[in-house]
Amino acid sequence: MSEKRNLAQSVAAFTKKFSKLNDEDKELQQTPLSKDKILQEEIKLREAEREESLRRRFSDFMEPRTQDIEQDEENLLQAYQLFCKLQDLCEATKQEKSTARLHSLKIESPLCKRDDYTLSENMAFLRLWFLQTNPDANVVPEFIRDENGLFYLEFTDKELWTPNSLEKEITTLIGNY
Repeated sequence: MSEKRNLAQSVAAFTKKFSKLNDEDKELQQTPLSKDKILQEEIKLREAEREESLRRRFSDFMEPRTQDIEQDEENLLQAYQLFCKLQDLCEATKQEKSTARLHSLKIESPLCKRDDYTLSENMAFLRLWFLQTNPDANVVPEFIRDENGLFYLEFTDKELWTPNSLEKEITTLIGNY
């Protein structure tokens, strides 16, 4: 009788293991992902990587890890302070009804000589940093190129400024400025 139990237990154990193997085989034999599904998953992965990269890059401006970024932020703030002083001077001459006026408020800064700001997307991060850290500013820094090909900083009224697609994407990821 004990032999029948041992045999019955062995058969039951074998059946249990066999059914587990069948279940695993069924999972493995499910239809493979279609090319569209694979492509969708790859797109989702790349979008997530891009979002993380943009967040990390913006974070590098909000909490600078390099002296270069700190210096760039300081250069932008100095240019902004100069702009504010020039604006005050312009207002004072208007009130005095002076005939002398400033024709242009183009500002030269070390940033104007940096291709990573003038010709690449880094200015979007610096500009959004400026807006985050100076919420009371009524202007937005932008580069302009003169007829000689030289870059200058100019400050545009915030109401007249339109963020580019990268700035909109970053703003969406980090929240409004």
